[in-house]
Amino acid sequence: MKKIDDIEYFNIVEISENFLKKKSEEEIVKLFEIGKINGKRFENEWHADNEAINNFKKVYQNEKYFTVGPFDIDLTKVKMEGRILDIGGGGEAIISQLKGEQVVAIDPNKKELESSPDNKALSIIMDAKDLQFLENTFDTVSAFFTMMYIPINDHKKVFQEIYRVLKLNGEFFLWDVSIPKKHEEKKELYVVMLKVKVNGNIIDTGYGTKWEKEQNAEYFIKLGNEVGFEVLEQKLEPNLFRLKFRKV
Repeated sequence: MKKIDDIEYFNIVEISENFLKKKSEEEIVKLFEIGKINGKRFENEWHADNEAINNFKKVYQNEKYFTVGPFDIDLTKVKMEGRILDIGGGGEAIISQLKGEQVVAIDPNKKELESSPDNKALSIIMDAKDLQFLENTFDTVSAFFTMMYIPINDHKKVFQEIYRVLKLNGEFFLWDVSIPKKHEEKKELYVVMLKVKVNGNIIDTGYGTKWEKEQNAEYFIKLGNEVGFEVLEQKLEPNLFRLKFRKV
């Protein structure tokens, strides 16, 4: 990083590591060369300040992201009993923030768990397709905007594993986004923006996945029935849904 006239300029390595983590250094060089990032050359090396990087991110998101929302979700009145297994519980760790020490949060990505806000949940690196728990272990299972990240071919296996580790009459809470058939070829990600009310606080967050599959509430209801679940509740909105299943 160089500071010139009280302005901080970042080189390609710093931009790749701290700002555009999904872009390789070679890709960032190309973005400078074609003018996508408004850069300056110091000592024959490309640099950009915060304003130039943020401007690129806004333009890139408009070009590549199909975004819905923001939508309000109020979790203050959601009743989740007993020991809770939270599938994909890293990142914002919404359920862990909501229910604390009741929660066992699993995620296959160690960094997602490490980056979660402080909470009292137990965090474990684990794949939802192969839950390392005995049958009938949990009173409740939750998946808060997690299934959208899991390949559609793995959905049934994940549901089967959830059914297995739930106790009889245990409940499975599923929040997720409806993803339609892709109709804008240039858009790479389908993104939902949320304002989530948790314990009196509003958490502004968003979840985005590659726009390469379709899903909706009906799809998951059918999947749950195939596995053996009974549907207790359906809260359906144009872009979002919340389902509550019971193991019978």
